[in-house]
Amino acid sequence: MTIIQPNKHKEIKRLTVSLGAFIVVSILVWMFVYMQTVNLSHDLARAKNRLEEMKVENAELKDRYYNLVDADNLERLAAERGLVKDKNPQWAFVSQL
Repeated sequence: MTIIQPNKHKEIKRLTVSLGAFIVVSILVWMFVYMQTVNLSHDLARAKNRLEEMKVENAELKDRYYNLVDADNLERLAAERGLVKDKNPQWAFVSQL
């Protein structure tokens, strides 16, 4: 006589399917995290390049600024505008007003 036990293999199938689903979900999560890491790495590289460009631009602007406020340039500008250097300036302080 044969005894049929259909539930015996059902638990093994359920375990196999659950484990397979877990592995698939784990792989998908890992791929998502990896893609985000790669994107972040590329964004960081672009930001570093932009920072270097901005440093160069800042240095150029500082150079132009220092050339504009150079004492020789300011004296030349004052002479062009007809300004004279006051040897004995009178200062007015707020506390004296």
